[in-house]
Amino acid sequence: MTAALPATRGNLGPDPGAGLASSELGLMVCDPRGRVVAANGRLKEIVPPGPGGWDHRARCCTVLGCGRSEGPLEGACLTERSLAAGEPLEHVRVRPPRGRSPLVVTATPLCDAGSQVLFEVRLDAGVSDTAPPLRIFAFGAMQVDGPEGPLMGDWLAQRPGQLLRFLVCERGRIVPADVIGEAIWPHAGTSAPNTVRHFVHALRHQLEPERAGPACTSSVLCRRGGYGLDPSRVWVDVDEFEREAVAGISALHAGTPAAARGHLERATALYRGDFLADEPYAEWALRERDRLRAVACEALRALVQLLGPADSARYLEQLAELEPFDDDVHRDLVATLLAMGRRSRAARHYESFRVRLMREFGEAPGFELSDLVQLLDSTRCA
Repeated sequence: MTAALPATRGNLGPDPGAGLASSELGLMVCDPRGRVVAANGRLKEIVPPGPGGWDHRARCCTVLGCGRSEGPLEGACLTERSLAAGEPLEHVRVRPPRGRSPLVVTATPLCDAGSQVLFEVRLDAGVSDTAPPLRIFAFGAMQVDGPEGPLMGDWLAQRPGQLLRFLVCERGRIVPADVIGEAIWPHAGTSAPNTVRHFVHALRHQLEPERAGPACTSSVLCRRGGYGLDPSRVWVDVDEFEREAVAGISALHAGTPAAARGHLERATALYRGDFLADEPYAEWALRERDRLRAVACEALRALVQLLGPADSARYLEQLAELEPFDDDVHRDLVATLLAMGRRSRAARHYESFRVRLMREFGEAPGFELSDLVQLLDSTRCA
């Protein structure tokens, strides 16, 4: 997603729009107050302007919808967030105004351009005009989109939402009602099937409040006393993530690195956090969470193989978060940071890793920071 940035950033001098014309991404530059000072044609294709066009009133929040209280950022402005963080906000998912398709946005502060922010914008992976009417994003805290936009409310944190998370975990199969009840509400006893039926009805009402006709036409299928999600009516980001990861690794083994990189970058963009992170203690989610984490680690390792230090650093950081105790991952990350000249950051990361390893295992890392510095220096001299 950030492949076009090195060429673009170098052109953002006094005229912030000078480097935006040829990018395939939607690009936009905003001042510290969020006002749009430049935008390329691709952005205007992805998010067409409203009736008033692109004028002095255009701001990041009116173009992207990032400041809407009902959106995933809960009223936060991406320009303000990015400038406050002082580093890129990557792969933020937003839904623009006027019911347009969801977007994935990266917001990067431009320190050399007077505290402006560069936005990279693309349509959300796996979402198209022919996508199923219900879209579920299960990495991180679960989000649900219907045809008219996000489906929000207290029900997501209550039993209908818990039932939906279980069905996402068991997607692709019909689960008997008593098995569902035992997994989610183990103390329900003989009343578990009735409890499940009650909350299936409540869930259907939340997902498709205008639905008419028999229950079995819902996104929640009913078969032989069991329930499951209808794959023809429900898109789940987890399935898209796995398809992209497998395609990327297969392309890498087949010797087509360009195709591999594209698939792997799309896979890692979809992996926004642990599977169903808002159900951290549910036993029924643990195995699937661990399995998907392993797939993400494999995809990230493959992607790092394809990239140079400057491009691989952020993927190594993501991999280090998923593998907090692996010597090889943290060694590669520290070495990459040193090669990029970020010695302070490399030293902080090494110390954090050393303390964590000593606390958990009573062991020091299998490498020394000084050894990596010497290796880097000897490589440069050679």
